[in-house]
Amino acid sequence: MNGNTLRRAGWLPLTLAAMLALLLLLAPSVALAQDDGDVAPAAADGRINDNVLEFGVWWVEDYPPAGAGGSDLPATRPDALGLRDYLTSNCKTRILGICFVNWSTPQWTARFVYGNTNAWSTDWRRSANGGSENSYIDTIDLAYFAGHGSSSGIIFGVGSPTPVTVSKNDALGAWGDRDLDWIGLAACNVLDDPVSNLQGWGEAMNGVRLIMGFKTVMNDVAHGVEFGKAIRDGYTFTQAWFRAADALQSQNRVARVLAEQQAYFDDRPGQHTANTVVDWPKYYRTHTVGSEPARFVDAAALNYEMPVLKVQPLSLDESLRQADTLGAAFGVTLSIPISDNQALIEVASSLGGELEMDVENGLFLYTDTANLWKTEGELSVMAAAGAAMQAIDNDAAKRIADAFLQQHGLTREDAQFYEVAADTETTMNQSVTASGETVVTFDERITNYQVIYSRIFMYSPSVSAGAVTQPVEFSVMGPGSKFKIYVATEAPVTPSFADFVNQAVIGGMGGYRQLQTTPQAAAAGQLEMVSMLPETTIAKLFEHFEKYVALDQIPLSPEHLISREIVSTTPAYWEGPIGFGQTELIPVYALEVKNTLSDTVGGTYVVSSTTYIPVEPSLMAPLARISTTADLNAPVTPGATIIFEALDASKTLLELGLDPDPDNDPLNFVLGSGEVTYAWYLNEVSDETRLGTGRTLNYIADPAKDFQGKDGGFGSQRIILVVEDTGKGSEPKISQAVVTLQSVPPLFLPAVQR
Repeated sequence: MNGNTLRRAGWLPLTLAAMLALLLLLAPSVALAQDDGDVAPAAADGRINDNVLEFGVWWVEDYPPAGAGGSDLPATRPDALGLRDYLTSNCKTRILGICFVNWSTPQWTARFVYGNTNAWSTDWRRSANGGSENSYIDTIDLAYFAGHGSSSGIIFGVGSPTPVTVSKNDALGAWGDRDLDWIGLAACNVLDDPVSNLQGWGEAMNGVRLIMGFKTVMNDVAHGVEFGKAIRDGYTFTQAWFRAADALQSQNRVARVLAEQQAYFDDRPGQHTANTVVDWPKYYRTHTVGSEPARFVDAAALNYEMPVLKVQPLSLDESLRQADTLGAAFGVTLSIPISDNQALIEVASSLGGELEMDVENGLFLYTDTANLWKTEGELSVMAAAGAAMQAIDNDAAKRIADAFLQQHGLTREDAQFYEVAADTETTMNQSVTASGETVVTFDERITNYQVIYSRIFMYSPSVSAGAVTQPVEFSVMGPGSKFKIYVATEAPVTPSFADFVNQAVIGGMGGYRQLQTTPQAAAAGQLEMVSMLPETTIAKLFEHFEKYVALDQIPLSPEHLISREIVSTTPAYWEGPIGFGQTELIPVYALEVKNTLSDTVGGTYVVSSTTYIPVEPSLMAPLARISTTADLNAPVTPGATIIFEALDASKTLLELGLDPDPDNDPLNFVLGSGEVTYAWYLNEVSDETRLGTGRTLNYIADPAKDFQGKDGGFGSQRIILVVEDTGKGSEPKISQAVVTLQSVPPLFLPAVQR
C-alpha cells in the first residue's frame, strides 16, 4: 500500500483557485521539437551521451496492398502520435487554452516521427544486414514501433524497403551501441516464449536497457497514449508499459519486458545518461493482462436473443462518493472539478497519476508506484527499515484481496472469483559447454499476485408455464470488465489483519459500469431483448470484414499468417476501457481463434486470439470504404483532380456488392443504423485539415505543398474518410478509411548522419 497519503481539500466549484489546485488528465497540445543535428561525444562506456532526452516513433497502418484493404492497422497512428504528444508536452493541466500545471518530469525532444511509407525497416536494421540503425534508432534514447509483429520480428508496410521484417538477426549485437536505451514494440508476439526467440532478442541488446513488447497478440489500440502519460506521471518504463496494457487490452493478453540488468526494470527517463552493463544473464518480466475466457452459452437455446443491458451513469453525488471510497481505500486523493453540476472531464486523476477514475461510470485503475512491478530490493520501504516480513502465497493473496474489497466497500455482486495469477520475473542465462554447445537456462520467481474476478451477468430465460430452465451465465469481456487486486509476495507484520491487508495490496482495477437492470428483473426474465445473427453469419463477417465489425481487432502479420480457424463461438457482453462512451454493455459473440503462422526457418507455429463481434448489425460501427479511379501505386501529377467516393454506408453489404458469397448467409443488412455523415481530411483529422463533407471529394493534388517526405525526400499523403453514425448515441459509431497517395515512386535515400 502506498503510504504517501495526500490531504483531501474537499470538493470545490470550478473557480480559478480550484483549477490551480487540481490535476486533470487532459490531452496535451504540443509542437514537435526540432533536432539540432549535432553529433554527441562518446560516454565512458563508449556510447554517445548528448544529455538530451530524445525519442522517435515509427508507425505502420498501411500494409499491402496500398490504400484501403489488406491487414491495415488504423490505431497505430494515434498510438505513436499520442506517445509523441505526451512526451513532448510542457503542460499537464490545460483549461480553456491556459496552462495551470506543468509536468514535474522531463520534457522530451521528438527527433524522428515516421509513418507508413516514411517508416522504413532500414532504420532498425544493422548495417551488416543492409540497415542504417546507427543513424536512426541508435541516435535517440527511446525508439517506439507500432505495427504488425510476430516472433520473427517487427513488420513494416507499404513503401518500406524489402525485406520488411526486422528480425533478431537484423539487430544482432547492434541495438544500443551508440545512444539507444529503451525500445517499445506495440506489436503482436515479438517477445513470445520459444527459447531461441527470447535468446535472440537478448543477443540484440548491446547497450539497450529494456525491450518492451507482448508475449501474445495485442489489440490494435492507442497503447502509446497510456504509456506516454504514465511516463510523464513518473512511472518506471516497466510500470508504464504494464499499466497501459491493463488499461486498454482485453482478456488473454500478456505483456513482457526484457531487461539487460535486473535493476533496469526500474528505469525512468533520468537513466538515459547512465552507463549500461552488457552481459549475461538477461531478465524478463511477464505480466498477465486478463484472465478468464468467455463462458459458453448456447445461442440456439436462447432462440438467438440476448437481454439489453443499459448502462446507468453515476449521478454527481454517486461519482463523488465513489471517488471518496477509492481515495480512502488506496490512500490517495482523487479530485473531480465540477462546473454547473457537470463533471468537467471524463477521467479524474490523483496527484501522481497513481489512481484514475472514470467520472461517469466509476471505473478505476490504481498502481502503487513504490511497490508494484518493482525489483526485489525495493518492494517495501518498511522492510528496508528492518520490519519483520510475512510471506504471502496464492491462498493468502485471495484472502487479502477479498478482505480488502470488503473492508473498503468495493465488493460487487456481479464479480465472481476466477483465479490467482502470478506476474513473474525470469533470469535467462546462457553458457557454452565443453563441446561448444550454447545452453540456455531459466530461473523464474513471482513478483506479485493478481487476484482476478470475472464479471458475470446472470439471466433466466422466459419459458412457458411448467417448464424448467437453468440460469444463463453471460461473461462480460473487454478492458472495462477486468476486476483484479494486486497483492505483494510479502508484507510487513502488523498488529491487525486489516492493517496487514492494506500494506499487502499494491494495485487494482475494476469498478464496472452499473446497469439499469435490476437483479430481480433479470431473474424473472423481464428484459428487453436484442436479436442475434446466427453463428454462420458471424463467421462470414469475421472472415471478410473483421476489421470493420470487431470491437477488438487482432493485428496479425500478413507476411506470416497461413490460416485462421474459429475454435469456439459464444455470446457474451463487451465493456470498453476507462473513458469509453457506451450506453449499454455491448452484446457480442466472443470468437476463440487458432491462427497458424510461418516462422523464419520454414516451420509453423500456432497463436490463439479472441475477437469480439456485436451480435446484431445495428450495434456495429458504420462502413467506411473509399472508391477512387486513381492509381494508388503511381505518382500523383501536380494539379490533377482526383475523385474520391465513399461507399454508401446506408446500403446493405449485399447491395454494395461486398458480399463474397451472396448465396450463403447473404449479408443483407447495413452496418450501424444507416444514418451517417461523411467528412474528408488531409493527413490527420482536425478542423484545420478538413477537405470537405459528403460522399464525394474532388481533390486537387498539390505535392509541392502537401506531401511530407523522409529526410527531405519526397513522401506520401493521406486522404482520410470519417464516417459517423448519427443514428445512435453509443460507441462504436465512428469509422475511418485511409488512402495513401504517392508524390513520386518511393525513394530510398542514403542514410544521413545527423
